[in-house]
Amino acid sequence: MNEQRKAIFGKIKKCMALSASSNEHEAEAALRQARALMEKYGIDNEDVLAYEACEEHAKSGSKRKPVDWEGALASKVAESFGCRIIFKSSGFFNDSGRWCFIGCGAAPEISAYAFQVLHRQCKRARTEHISTKLNRCKQATKTRRADLFCEGWISAVAGKIAALAGNEQQTRAIEAYIAKNYPSLRSLSGRNRNDGRNISGRELDDVAAGMRSGKNAELNRGVNGATAPLGLE
Repeated sequence: MNEQRKAIFGKIKKCMALSASSNEHEAEAALRQARALMEKYGIDNEDVLAYEACEEHAKSGSKRKPVDWEGALASKVAESFGCRIIFKSSGFFNDSGRWCFIGCGAAPEISAYAFQVLHRQCKRARTEHISTKLNRCKQATKTRRADLFCEGWISAVAGKIAALAGNEQQTRAIEAYIAKNYPSLRSLSGRNRNDGRNISGRELDDVAAGMRSGKNAELNRGVNGATAPLGLE
């Protein structure tokens, strides 16, 4: 959205706010002005609502079909910060897909940042688990069991992510934003490399190891509180 259009939406939002004034004449004049601006620039109520939402992207480890554990992490982060997520497949020039976090205020930026750092932590823990516990396994077995480890890791980390509740207005704004900007969405099924298998005792140990590792993840707020970016160590 260019700066001119942002300014127009800002004026409309200001008029909308004034239309709730207890002064009947002021409220009526503000509403008339808002409607006039909307008519002049071809803006409808859904456009105004969608303006409240925005999006931020985080790099995925997959091009077109993310693994289930990565999708679970993105979902947990988005849910905690009152966002919705969309997976964008890689284009011709991109080497990976992207997770798109859609929300209001600073929530998308915080969500994208939190996902990136947690994703990096999880991959580092995964690599360590493979090298110390799965080094004698065949490659396909390593991959499957490492996925189970990641699922356990994310299960443990989920409880550490600070839940910042959204509200009804934010939810409506996000839905309006998605409807305007992504009208052709379809459902996405992730890759589950353990789907349909009976999990063995050794593989359950991988899940447990992931949960133990995930408990060591740190989630700290920046100095002076809520407006600072989250620090993940």
